[in-house]
Amino acid sequence: MSDFQVLRRLYALYAKNCKDSIVACVVTSLFAGIKPYILLVLSSILIEGMISGTDFITLVQYAAAGLAINFIVGAVEAKGREVLNGSIENCLERENRDLNEISMQIDYENLENKEKQEKKRRHEQLVNTRGGIYWMLIWPLDKGLTAVISIITTAVVAVPMFFGENAVEAHGFWASPVPAALLFVLIALCIFGTNKSSTVTNKIGGRYFDGYNDASKLLDYVVHNILNRSETEKDLRIFAQEDMIKNTCFSKSEEGIACLRKSRRIFALQDLCQRSFSDFCLIAVYLYVAVRAYMGYISISNVVLYASAIVKCIDSLQYLTWAILGWNRAIEFGRDYLDYLDFDNRQYKGTLPVEKRRDNRFLLEFDHVSFKYPESDIYVIKDLTTTLDIGGKMAIVGKNGSGKTTFIKLICRLYDVTEGEIRLNGIDIRKYDYEQYMRLISVVFQDYRVFALQLGENIAASEEVDEKLARTALEKAGLAERLQTLTDGLNTYVGKEFENDGVLFSGGERQKMAIARAIYKDAPFVIMDEPTAALDPISECEVYAGFDRMVGSKTAMYISHRLASCRFCEDILVFDGGRIVQRGSHDKLVGEEGLYRTLWDAQAKYYA
Repeated sequence: MSDFQVLRRLYALYAKNCKDSIVACVVTSLFAGIKPYILLVLSSILIEGMISGTDFITLVQYAAAGLAINFIVGAVEAKGREVLNGSIENCLERENRDLNEISMQIDYENLENKEKQEKKRRHEQLVNTRGGIYWMLIWPLDKGLTAVISIITTAVVAVPMFFGENAVEAHGFWASPVPAALLFVLIALCIFGTNKSSTVTNKIGGRYFDGYNDASKLLDYVVHNILNRSETEKDLRIFAQEDMIKNTCFSKSEEGIACLRKSRRIFALQDLCQRSFSDFCLIAVYLYVAVRAYMGYISISNVVLYASAIVKCIDSLQYLTWAILGWNRAIEFGRDYLDYLDFDNRQYKGTLPVEKRRDNRFLLEFDHVSFKYPESDIYVIKDLTTTLDIGGKMAIVGKNGSGKTTFIKLICRLYDVTEGEIRLNGIDIRKYDYEQYMRLISVVFQDYRVFALQLGENIAASEEVDEKLARTALEKAGLAERLQTLTDGLNTYVGKEFENDGVLFSGGERQKMAIARAIYKDAPFVIMDEPTAALDPISECEVYAGFDRMVGSKTAMYISHRLASCRFCEDILVFDGGRIVQRGSHDKLVGEEGLYRTLWDAQAKYYA
């Protein structure tokens, strides 16, 4: 897209999400552009009235009317500014919400795409340091519109100065257009110099400011992910990492402060240059106006009016150019934002409804399935053909990198197959309605997450909690006794992030919560990826012993590296190199040559 198309689309999104902000910005800019000229015109009128002998009462009436108009315009501008600022805060919240909603809707493969996630990270940094893309749109719009209104008002107010106010015929150099032309050239050169200095200093100063942001990112990570987490504090003490963290923080902090100092020094130099150019223009304008007043071309009463109007116009031209620079910056960041919004969800979403069956008679078949991850040429699953028995309980074992986790991801449709088909009751799973298909599967991943919400909400994965089902699920997962000790029961907050009265549960208890969440969903397929990794031996034994009770008649898949924990399963799938190389019961597989017995023998010596 061209720069104009990017900007047009960004403002279309802005107008869609923040209509009040656009209206408030236009109204505020209109009155902000006019307001400075009201008192200037009033001063000119009063001075002219005093020179011409206007009576005092009339002058007071003029002053009262001017001040009233100025107050009304100022009040409208202030109200518009209040609405604008409030709307911008809402826009920022909406911007974050839109970005997060997209993150929840895009294909899972996009979440593992480094380039696409970098775009999201840059935008999150933009929100934290510059107020977000909507702020980068509203700021130049506000300043740009105000500048345009101010320039137009100056043209209306100051045009008579260049043509003379008096009826007398004027001659000579100062009556010619040459001085005015020279003044305009001088103003143009000053504005060019200001903008050039702004461009250079913004580029150099921005580079140092980015260095400061990079240092801040590391410091934020250390504070929020290391120093404020009790689990990481244990490692710090055990492995004596305090010095490493302190040295890293101190060095990065010093580096960030040095970058910030250089950035401020450069921007201070920029400010000095801009002030120098502005002062030079100011002297030139007042000299020009004073000479024309001395020559009799304009009245004394309008000297301040014309001079101040032109100076205000010069400032407005600078604001306009800064607004253009702001738009260019918004376009730069806006491309990343739009690219993230335009993520192409390649995963096919079918429309077929999933048959509702109380008997859970759902059969999954893999038919010559092969899979490789996006932008990779290596097949992780290779020509796999198998059937998952209805109501069966199977274990999935194999070495790291053998394809076990990818196998589960394909069942869960986190990825679609590269070749072949996965069929549910004879129909390609891609043809089913995605949400209905996902209701069939309940998973406890090894890297499960329990949120800092209420216990009941964590189990139900919803704000609406069936307390009876939640308590049953917790009981089956082995948390019944723990639940009885909680004063607030299912309303207990997990952790203290949101509530000081929250409870800090152990890693094993959190893992049981993840198991309870899978039980609560009551899906026909239950998949557990190392579900007992964080449990003590007694709890692990309870989970194994209660496995049938937990999953009932459902089809269950159990991934584990500990082969002893797979003995309760009726069917064991042995993965190697993206294929199922063996399948059968524990007794059958351990009694024949193959990978399973090799793995078993390697671990058997550690079993009591």
